[in-house]
Amino acid sequence: MLSWFSQSDTTFVLSEVAEALEANKEQVKLKLSTMTSRTTVVSSQRVNNLQVRGFYSGKKISLPPTYTREFIPSNRTHIPTDETAKAWSHLEHLQEDVAPLQDCEVGLLIGYNGSQALLPREVVSGKENQPYAQRTDLGWSIVGHGNPCVDYGDAFGISHRIVVRQVTPGVEPSVYLKTEVHYVNRSKVKEITPLDIIKVLESDFSERAGEEDPVSQDDLKFLSKMREGITQKENGHYEMPLPFKEERPKLPNNKICAIHRLNCLERRLKKNETYYKDYVNFMDDLISRGDAEKVPEEEIEIDIPHHGVYHPQKPGKIRVVFDCSAKFQETSLNDHLLTGTDLTNTLVGVLCRFRKGSIAVMCDIERMFHQFHVKREDQDYLRFP
Repeated sequence: MLSWFSQSDTTFVLSEVAEALEANKEQVKLKLSTMTSRTTVVSSQRVNNLQVRGFYSGKKISLPPTYTREFIPSNRTHIPTDETAKAWSHLEHLQEDVAPLQDCEVGLLIGYNGSQALLPREVVSGKENQPYAQRTDLGWSIVGHGNPCVDYGDAFGISHRIVVRQVTPGVEPSVYLKTEVHYVNRSKVKEITPLDIIKVLESDFSERAGEEDPVSQDDLKFLSKMREGITQKENGHYEMPLPFKEERPKLPNNKICAIHRLNCLERRLKKNETYYKDYVNFMDDLISRGDAEKVPEEEIEIDIPHHGVYHPQKPGKIRVVFDCSAKFQETSLNDHLLTGTDLTNTLVGVLCRFRKGSIAVMCDIERMFHQFHVKREDQDYLRFP
């Protein structure tokens, strides 16, 4: 099922739809602005050369570059049907022309950059403040038929606006480049030994942090919190607090938003049996190992949405992602946490060390992130439905 959305400047497709189409995808970063979040950088995939056609039409329309998302905000009660047309005398004659409601999720959202798909070919209007119908190359749709008694996703009803910009490295325009270059030459003589040459050659692959490497105040605060709060339990696991930027925040109750995400997940679980089994096995294992425990229903206030992803090189092994960046009322859990210093080894250094010996050894820590426990007083921030 598809939806056109005049308040989005970009076209989106569900990740599972892109996978089902076996479309060629390119990893990108998007800067996403919505009514609830001004700027959020998210990971996505760009899909090119997609085409779409109407339910009753054979005409194919090419779509602009399309970006994948794990879910598309939608409400099935807002989808016009033949019953919608039947309810209005000036639209009754269009009953057979409105596409039937499909038992599936909205998998494609066409933004206004897909103008060809949104171009009105015919409009049928009624009296003032009545809904109107418009025909595009994708078929007939009815605008203004929404039920004001139906709520969706948040306490303020539906209000979406999406502005997207792909994040790319900036290139300085040539007009700002200097037209003159001044060279300064300084002569210095020093005897070079073979050891000095080896040090120079190896310096390109050094991963040691130099004294000149900047360390932010947030990094220092993060290290201080970890040194003071981290402890080792009797079973060998390390326990640490959540690294909040300030004191423990009072987050809004996002249960409504989390339930909507859960409903989207439920539809996907019902549609894909393999996905359902892998998801259940992951969650059962999570609980059986003691990494999660049930919360009394009367205490449920904050919920973290989650979804499952597969690694392309590990088919059949699902990883459930808990979306701590999900915003509600312009805030998320991640907004209040310190990120800490970047301790990732550079790829160049890793590859060069692999060449130093005749045998390379690689190991992995099973369920690495779950080996670290969270202090009891911070666990309520990590509840999930």
